[in-house]
Amino acid sequence: MKNYIKVSGSEKTNYLRIDLDYSKGGYNYFTYKNEPRGYYIHVSPVNRENKGDYFMESYTAFSGIKDCILEVTRASKKAENQAAEIFEQVKDRYINYILDKYGLTLEV
Repeated sequence: MKNYIKVSGSEKTNYLRIDLDYSKGGYNYFTYKNEPRGYYIHVSPVNRENKGDYFMESYTAFSGIKDCILEVTRASKKAENQAAEIFEQVKDRYINYILDKYGLTLEV
């Protein structure tokens, strides 16, 4: 599930990309931490350009936020549906965090 929200306030960012993904977890070599298996929300500031036949997307490494919203022992349709419900409840909090952190505003 990938969603985009139009934002302004930065030359390098014109959208926020919001994802809900499943991860098997394990050791993260970038953070040196063991991450749990589960469903994660990702909110990242990106620059998206329409090139006619395709979109080009760029971002700054380590910008944005990633958080486990539902720990599971294995992926399943039931767990995915539960994670989607949680995602809808918490996504605004994560979006507002990124807007504040990078000085961005939503475009209406």
